[in-house]
Amino acid sequence: MPTPIQVMDPHLAAKIAAGEVIERPASVVKELVENALDAGAQHIRIEIEGGGAERILVADDGHGIAADEVELAFRRHATSKLRTESDLSELATLGFRGEALPSIAAVADVTCSTRFVDESIGTELRVDGGAIEQRPISRQPGTTMLVEGLFARFPARRKFLRARSAEAAACVQLISPLALAFPEVQFALHLDGREALRTPGDGDLRSAAVAVLGSDAADHLLELTQTSVDDEGGQRIVEVSGVCATGSYHRAGRSGVVVLLNRRPVTNRSLSYAVVEAYGSLVPVGRQPVAVVNVRVPGGEVDFNVHPSKLEVKLLRERAVYATMQRALRAALATDEWSIASWSDESEAPQQFGGNELLRDLHVLGQAGKTYLIAEGEAGVYLVDQHAAHERILLEELRAALGGRSDHQLLLEPLVLDVPPAAVALAEQASAELARLGFVLEPFGPRQVLIRGVPGVLVDRQPERVVQETLVTLATNTHGLVIEQHASWAERLALVIACKSAVRAGDTLALPEMEALLRRLGEASLCRTCAHGRPTAILLSHAQLEREFGRR
Repeated sequence: MPTPIQVMDPHLAAKIAAGEVIERPASVVKELVENALDAGAQHIRIEIEGGGAERILVADDGHGIAADEVELAFRRHATSKLRTESDLSELATLGFRGEALPSIAAVADVTCSTRFVDESIGTELRVDGGAIEQRPISRQPGTTMLVEGLFARFPARRKFLRARSAEAAACVQLISPLALAFPEVQFALHLDGREALRTPGDGDLRSAAVAVLGSDAADHLLELTQTSVDDEGGQRIVEVSGVCATGSYHRAGRSGVVVLLNRRPVTNRSLSYAVVEAYGSLVPVGRQPVAVVNVRVPGGEVDFNVHPSKLEVKLLRERAVYATMQRALRAALATDEWSIASWSDESEAPQQFGGNELLRDLHVLGQAGKTYLIAEGEAGVYLVDQHAAHERILLEELRAALGGRSDHQLLLEPLVLDVPPAAVALAEQASAELARLGFVLEPFGPRQVLIRGVPGVLVDRQPERVVQETLVTLATNTHGLVIEQHASWAERLALVIACKSAVRAGDTLALPEMEALLRRLGEASLCRTCAHGRPTAILLSHAQLEREFGRR
């Protein structure tokens, strides 16, 4: 006999629903901090013990909860943030579902201490295993939420929690983007009694970013000039601002890429990729950039109600947002002053050295090992990697060709190249992008391609070898360059062609060629790294030379 259908017990239903919202201690912290921000708090203190499984405290100085509404706040779908269905399409708050407090109370013991700003006395409400106790108390306006014994009554859930350190780290990773989204709010986070994060709350995104990223980021942050796009009617559809780090400041993972959409930290692969692609080869292989990008769009053009965590979003005009983010980031990176690597006293690892010296003003002394140019300037002696420098020059010129300024030269006699079948298929697939770069070629059988024209900048760079190596390495993915998997064929081709056509280590250069290389490198908009993300030059300052020779 089948089991008869019956209405689920409300207590059981609450526990199941809680599992959608409260997955781990960081979920509790997220919901409580978001409520504090929605309450207009200017100071938020977070205390976490035992990774959050033992104790979580979130205290704020917001407007608080009215005494007659405290118990109501712990009922499912009770909220002060939505009134009608139309409010859902114009969200102005971080929380809106009315599920946070009842979900937390379903899996932990909760004590809520609050005082509404217009009332003279506060209220304390304790929810312990479903039992509710409420009493008046004396306190300042604001709210303090204390959560203890998370999942203590649910050992099956508790055993899936990770180590305390891992759960604590997850809380920090969750609070950090919120602190960047609200730089005017002072955040203080304590882990087991130790201060792990404190932001100044002065309203300056740069200072908040330094507090979150670390003091070593201070000298590398660039302001994003506010960039916007209007529709045909003159209405603002996207606005981008924020800060980004120079290409020399990077991380192993993408934790440094923070996208804020209408002041809400969001997870969106397309928008995150817009940041990574804007940097391109400015960061080394295997490293990721650091940027905090504020995106504002009309409330009716974004859907935050996609997932219970409210991290995933849908955008009506995602392409416009993507393009505006890239334009703002590339404009900021292009204004970065020339800075190259120098040696430090403490180690031989390159560190950043800022200088205003123009490359075209350097005096070329010669060539070392048929690989490095040696030049002298007011700051000291420069060593320039000839391959890396030429690679960057060609990459910028090829990118200019993609922007509509392509210049190609037809060959007197077409060239037939022997390539693997995969490379022939690639040539056919990327024919339009190759044409934009200045190449005129076509498949010529199962294992051959026919070249009729090449970009003007490559006429003297053995174009047949360049094309052959480019197609083969792209087809077999053996290029070793900084290329994102979603990059367009045009970007892939430009990166590989620049690498394959640049002068190589071991090539002897005449003095005029070395001078021209430095001049052209100085004219490139992004001249600090090659397509592999390696530096194009290092500097031995006069002070460093004096120390090395014992003169100081």
